[in-house]
Amino acid sequence: MEIRIEQEQGRLDRFLTERFPGVNRSRWEAWIREGRVRVDGVPAAKPGLRLRAGALVETEMPPAAPPALHLEPEALDLPTLFEDARLWIVDKPPDLVVHPGPGHPDRTVVNALLWRLRAPAVDLGGDTLAGGRTVDEDNDGDEEVPPLPWPGLVHRLDRFTTGCLALAKDAAAQASLQAQFKARSVAKIYLALARNGRRLPEAGSLLVDEPLARHRAERMKMTVSAAGRPAQTRFRVLARSAGVALVECELLTGRTHQIRVHLRHLGSPILGDGLYGGPAAWLDPEGRSLALPHPMLHAWRLALDHPGSGQRIEVQAPLPEAFRRTAEALGLPLPG
Repeated sequence: MEIRIEQEQGRLDRFLTERFPGVNRSRWEAWIREGRVRVDGVPAAKPGLRLRAGALVETEMPPAAPPALHLEPEALDLPTLFEDARLWIVDKPPDLVVHPGPGHPDRTVVNALLWRLRAPAVDLGGDTLAGGRTVDEDNDGDEEVPPLPWPGLVHRLDRFTTGCLALAKDAAAQASLQAQFKARSVAKIYLALARNGRRLPEAGSLLVDEPLARHRAERMKMTVSAAGRPAQTRFRVLARSAGVALVECELLTGRTHQIRVHLRHLGSPILGDGLYGGPAAWLDPEGRSLALPHPMLHAWRLALDHPGSGQRIEVQAPLPEAFRRTAEALGLPLPG
């Protein structure tokens, strides 16, 4: 929808809330950050943008609120890295979605947590789910969780990303862990197999400080954009072989698809990551083709403060079979 501003207005998010009374302000703030609102043809830089007379505001009409969601406990066998009465850290396998969404109504990590807690089924209303971010976007994300009431969830991993995922067992633990992620006090180290691009560091580490926003045309993708949210990733190459680099990736912020987009920005897409230009197969040193079943990205190490005792908890997830097999076939030495 296009709206021509007849006279000077205040904040963009407040103007849209008044213009569309059925959509709350927090939801408009989220959609503005996602690039759903343009002013004079350019994605709005921030919700507090002041509207001048004559400006043209273009909005993507918000989707209808999703239907209520019914969450059933499900007995899924997830490897445990740490567990006590308040905290459960699992080693998430590939092809497992963290929370329900379109196309994935069940068999998610959240369903498994409900079973672990011997909790009853949970009903999340459609209006509640639509608060903040919508749930019709890709059910992936490197770290940050939309402000939705998912039981126990404090961060996410992409569907095919493996490794460390922390879950809270009670509301107080969930609030504590969410505060740690917000304060950036959680240490998150990933491993990736990526093209050995020229912009990867030869020695030492490289800090990529490039903001990310949702792609204007391809809504499943994120992209580097000056109008996006701040995003920082530190990269260090551990080994190189056969045109591939084994890369250690430290997440300093947590944006959707952050590592995947930053490596693509460096000209080094992750092997198997077709969404961001990664190859579906690669040749080993003998010229044999290696099939890549999913993006070679693994949440390797996680360190956080226990939500009860405050003790620092550090875990490491073993490399999954596909990652290890690919690295070994390429002659890449693997860390312990």
